[in-house]
Order: sequence, then C-alpha cells, then structure tokens
Amino acid sequence: MKRRDLLKAAAILPVATLGTVHASGTDKKEKVLFDQEYDLIIVGSGFAGLSAAYSANKAGLKKILILEKMVAYGGASAICGGIVCMPGTRLQEKHGIEDSPELLVKDMVKVGRGFNHPELAMTMATQASTAYDMMMECGVEFKDKLLRLGSHSAPRGHIPSNASGGGIVVPMHKYLLEKGIQFQNRTNVSAIINDGSSVSGVAVQTNFDSKTGRFDKELSYRSRHGVVVASGGWGSDKQFVKTTMPVYAGLRSTAQSGATADMIKSLLAAGSLPVMLDMYQLGPWGSPDERPAGPGSFFSDYAFSEGIAVDPKTGKRFVNELASRRTRSEAELVVMQKGTKETPNYPFTFCSEETTKHAEGFKAAYRDGAVKRSDSIAELAERHGVDEATLTQTIADWNKIVDGAPDPFNKPLDVRTELKAPFYSFRLSPVLHYCMGGVAITPDAEVIDATTCEPIRGLFAAGEIAGGVHGMDRLGGCSSIDGLVFGQIAGRTAAKYKANA
Repeated sequence: MKRRDLLKAAAILPVATLGTVHASGTDKKEKVLFDQEYDLIIVGSGFAGLSAAYSANKAGLKKILILEKMVAYGGASAICGGIVCMPGTRLQEKHGIEDSPELLVKDMVKVGRGFNHPELAMTMATQASTAYDMMMECGVEFKDKLLRLGSHSAPRGHIPSNASGGGIVVPMHKYLLEKGIQFQNRTNVSAIINDGSSVSGVAVQTNFDSKTGRFDKELSYRSRHGVVVASGGWGSDKQFVKTTMPVYAGLRSTAQSGATADMIKSLLAAGSLPVMLDMYQLGPWGSPDERPAGPGSFFSDYAFSEGIAVDPKTGKRFVNELASRRTRSEAELVVMQKGTKETPNYPFTFCSEETTKHAEGFKAAYRDGAVKRSDSIAELAERHGVDEATLTQTIADWNKIVDGAPDPFNKPLDVRTELKAPFYSFRLSPVLHYCMGGVAITPDAEVIDATTCEPIRGLFAAGEIAGGVHGMDRLGGCSSIDGLVFGQIAGRTAAKYKANA
C-alpha cells in the first residue's frame, strides 16, 4: 500500500492508527512508516500552542514541533485585541484592585448560565496569574492600566502595549525560537494517528495552500509524548456553522480564514467526546461599517463603559452596556428587527471626546470612518435617525446617573464621564465570534473518549478547540487566558506522558 493510500485509509477510520492501519475491506495490517520523530507535536501556533511549547520545554522536552496550517503564525490570537483577563496579577495589586479567582469563576458561571464545567473554570481562574508570569518572562509588555469588560466584577483586562494579540504572540514566538522550538507553517494535519491504545503522531500535508487545498507531500510525524491540539475554533467554516446552528448561518465572522472545522472533525473521528458544538458566541461590538473585529470593536468597549447604547426607533437605552456579550447581542438583534432591508435600524453606542483620549482603537476606527463625530445632539440625532428631543432627554438622564443617580440597568461605573458634545458614535451589528463548544477535556487538558469517558492516551487539547470552560457564553478577555492556561497545562501533562509507557 502506498503512503498516500495508507493515509487516506487512516483518515476515514473512526480511529486512525499509528502502529497498524487496517486497509478498508481487508484484514491486512500495514505498519506506518514515520518520516520524522519529535518529543512533542503541537497543532496550532496561537496562545494555546505557544503556551504548550513553553511549559513542555520547561519540563525538559527539547525537540518540540509547532505546526501551523496558514502562512502566518499566530492564528486568531495574532489578530485579536489581545486583552487578557486575569485576577491576582502584580499589575492588579499595583493599582489596588481587589479581585480573586473565585470572583472570576462567579462571573463566568453567571454569564455561562451555569453550563460551565466547574473544575475547568476554577482551574483557569486559579492558574491565570501563572500565565501572566509566563508572558512577562517571554517579554510581553502590558499597558499600565486595566479595563473592566462587560459582566466582569472588577477591572482585570490586561492590555498589550500595542493593543493587539500580536503583542503577545510575537514575543512568545521569538522566545520559543531562542529555546530551539521548531515551527513549520503551511502544514495541514489531515489525521490523528493512533495505534489502538494511544495517540502517537499525525498525518500531515506539507506546503499546504489553504485557498485551493493543494499540497506537495503527505508525511507522517511521530511524537513520543503524544499530540497537543491547539488549533482554535471553526468560525469561518460556513457549512459546519450552518449545520450546527442554522440561525447563525448568515452572520459575518471575526474568525480568520483558516478557522475551519478540519481539526474538530479529526478529533471526533479519533473518538473524542463532543461538548456543545451547536453553541456560539456573538460579539456585540460588531458593526456594519467595518470588517468583523476591526478597530471600532476595541473602541466600542470604552464607549459601552463610559457612554451609552441607543435604539434609534425609541431614542432610548435598551440594555446594560456592560452586560454579557450574549445579552447585549440578543438585545441588539431585537433592535435591528425593527428595521427593514431598505431602512435598517442599527443600534449605536457613543461617548464624549474625553473617552476617545484613552480608548484603544479610536484613531484607526475614526480614520476609517466606522466612528463618526457629531458636534451637537441635533447632528447626532440626524445621523442616526433619532428623535432629537428624546435623545436629548436620554443624554440628560445618563448624566444624572454619572452624578450619582441610580441606573435602571444597574451598569457598574469605574469611570464617570459626562456625555457632552462633540460625540463619537459607532453603529452596532453582532458578529459570530467564538465557538463555545469543542471536545471534552480533563483539568489536565487530556481529551476524553466518547465511549469510555476516560482520557484518550497521548491526546491533549487546549484553547477554543476544547469545550466546557465557559458554558453557554464567554466573558470578554477570557478566551486568551483560557488558551494560555490550558496550553501550559497541556504541555506539562504531555511532558509527563510517554507513548507506550
């Protein structure tokens, strides 16, 4: 049997095999001839994959390979806003912020509507500060301030100095290269290889073109300490999204083009237990005026915090602007349903000029036209099709809340900024942002078998590809810490494991 035919046979089996592969329709067994061998193979070069390599190297593994399907390294982690929500860090202590892992878990469970796996949520929260220490060692720099995101009980959002996930990915990548970690891009993992008792390698396609699906060679790589899957979500896979959640099929997605369902399918084929594959998070900071997760989405976090969001039809607030992402997105969709294709009714958030002076993303979003300036209430009302008198009263009511009056929406205020002209506004339209489900894992990042509900030997997962940590919805800034924490755990667990031991 040729290697090409062998790997095709392996890919279609419920469990692709390492030491022996059964050719379809025969009893003949063929040994897999591995082309290369490593201490550890990691699939994905984002936060989770980089953290897995860091901790595995710290635990003594030397020959570590990180595989990336795309041309550029970092995946969704490199293009996200990079905010990392962590309790108990030195930066929180410096700013006198009272916080705790228990408080973070309480927030997570509330937003996740009780569907969180308790051990996973607590593991992430209690080990969050270790991720901060790891990033500091790798040369990551954070701004000397903290941001409270929606539904968080304390300001715990750590912002990279360049306000981008690249501010974390790039220094960690450089650090790992200096440690001898190997990176290989344009490499698609086509199958997880299992010998019937443990996972010990992957089948890959090299020089892979994500646009055409073409590649040069099919090879097999052996990993002495199993395989860590940190490939992220599948938000760009319209077929998979439509099949699992048809109502979201038409939404734009923040995911990068390589975020397809290939690896979740491979994990399921390897016998992994699925968790909530039909559950997705929407981003309430999407806009019809820019690409998904553009700079305006970062600016809007400040507008939500220090300004208000308004329904053009009523001229009034319609939601707690710092509620969970799901709550805000659902409220925005209700507002949008009042419009028509010819006359849409996009909700909008706006703030005063004082807020723009410290809001990341503002300059780029204003330059690109997603954020608009209005020099008076009349101009703001005309721009968004709102009754001027009603909007004037809404702004006056908000300014009373800023001065200490009770807020009917119970929005927490860390910064009290009066709303006054000039105003800077941003139209809202939710976007598909995060895959809440994935494969089931243990607190040690071991992938769970669907048949036995026990760990699959040699198979580990971390980050968005794993489900259960966040429940039905996720707090902002917690996908990053999820990947960073469970990536470290996966690397440590894999270092302790040895195939066929």
